[in-house]
Amino acid sequence: DDGSCIAVVYGCTDPLASNYYPGANTDDGSCLFPGCTDPTAFNYDPNANTDDGSCIFLGCTDPTASNYDPNANTDDGSCLFPGCTDPIASNYDPNANTDDGSCLYPGCTDPTAFNYDPNANVDDGSCIAVVYGCTYPAASNYDPNANTDDGSCIFSGCTDPAAINYSPFANVDDGSCCYVTGCTD
Repeated sequence: DDGSCIAVVYGCTDPLASNYYPGANTDDGSCLFPGCTDPTAFNYDPNANTDDGSCIFLGCTDPTASNYDPNANTDDGSCLFPGCTDPIASNYDPNANTDDGSCLYPGCTDPTAFNYDPNANVDDGSCIAVVYGCTYPAASNYDPNANTDDGSCIFSGCTDPAAINYSPFANVDDGSCCYVTGCTD
């Protein structure tokens, strides 16, 4: 023996492996490359041959959300909380981030009512019937029960523009017109 024999030492000869053995001179296929080995994971490593538990599965991790993903381990901000997102609605939900069309707007839904609200979608019983009449308190036929003016208000006075006491607001002549030559009764 001339001393030239080299003993075979088996082990991992790849310095990038986690179990690299610098004393090995023959690779035995035991090299370990830890990482995420699940191809469906966000951080899948195609070079990994040993799963190290680092796989990231993105999704909604809040179990109260409508799109909760029990397989997700990292929240990606996609959680959906349906509800009414309009602050002026009677059932506004400050925790909702997705409007589900459930907003309630109480009011009068009868289009023939005096106080009809075109934005209301829930009748709250507040509808007031239309009552036509004269709504101007200075008119001689003022109707305190009327809520819709029907153009019937009577304003008595002199309707002759030639008179010195002509009233442009009068719509019924009451015979009180005065002229330069004198007044009539």
